[in-house]
Amino acid sequence: MEKVAFLSMDVHARNCTMGNMDAQGNFRGNVEFRTSEENIIEALKAVPAKEKYFVLEEGTLARWVAQVARPYVREVMVSDPRENALIYKSPFKKDKVDTKKLCRLLRLGEIKEVYHAKTDDRAIFKTAVQHYLDVRDLQVALKLKIKAKYRYWGVVDIYGKSVYGSDGRKECLGQVEHFAVRRQLEHLYGIMDETIKTQGEALKHMKGLGRNYPEIRQFMKIPGVGEIGAHVFDGFIQTPDRFPGKRQIWRYARLGVVDRSSDGKLLGYKRLDRSGVSELKDISYRAWMTTLRGDNEVKHYYQKSLQRTCSRVHARLNTQRKILAVMYGVWRKGDEYRAELFSGSSN
Repeated sequence: MEKVAFLSMDVHARNCTMGNMDAQGNFRGNVEFRTSEENIIEALKAVPAKEKYFVLEEGTLARWVAQVARPYVREVMVSDPRENALIYKSPFKKDKVDTKKLCRLLRLGEIKEVYHAKTDDRAIFKTAVQHYLDVRDLQVALKLKIKAKYRYWGVVDIYGKSVYGSDGRKECLGQVEHFAVRRQLEHLYGIMDETIKTQGEALKHMKGLGRNYPEIRQFMKIPGVGEIGAHVFDGFIQTPDRFPGKRQIWRYARLGVVDRSSDGKLLGYKRLDRSGVSELKDISYRAWMTTLRGDNEVKHYYQKSLQRTCSRVHARLNTQRKILAVMYGVWRKGDEYRAELFSGSSN
């Protein structure tokens, strides 16, 4: 029996391929089997090693496979495929080749892990947040489609939200010459109405699950951070312990700066990192916009940053980062929110 085995798995809806490498880097081969909980467990148990380290790439089946495998291995890791250039940039991309390379990366400690919640409660709450956002985006897409169809048929005087109300839609439909087109628009209105109803139900469901997390109430005390923003931040971050500091939160929220250089020379201009979750960036932006209308600590922080940087863009980004940093700090320390938290540096 081997002391250590490094295992990787390429998972598909129908079939799985599992690779096995020993501590010296010798690849022991692959096994293939139909995708099922029983087959995954059987394959892991069949590996003759005292300590088993297991990795698979992030995908729709990754969380389920990781949960199935966890009791039978010493450690489970779900890797970020974008970081595995050895695999996805190779001209020889096959499941058997990929598992060997993934085993090698695991053995060398070169895996960048994707966070997955350890409990089902947190995972369910995140999916509730994502469900609400999906329905919201669907409603927005339908509204844009309705306006686009009106304009295609020459109805151009349709500004604002009146076109979606009961009185406004009757007036707009009356301007459409062709009966068949009016029927198409009525179908879209019907789908939109159902989507609006579903969005309200999804919001109620998300808020119901959010009652289990007291930090959300602290987030809502921050000027500009509304009820939805507080739930979305909590749902995507899941736990503050997964980030070592606020800079990692900024990068996850697409507010980190990409600064590439070689031999002391810049490789292109500095820019915001495009990887991460755009919804977190949007939360901080909407919070900044909202606070400009009143007199509050966030607005004061922005004004100080503007005086120092003489740049609206830099001052805004500094304020967005500060909002997220305060939310992260309050959560990690278990503190009550206080306005004084915005009185620090306006870097």
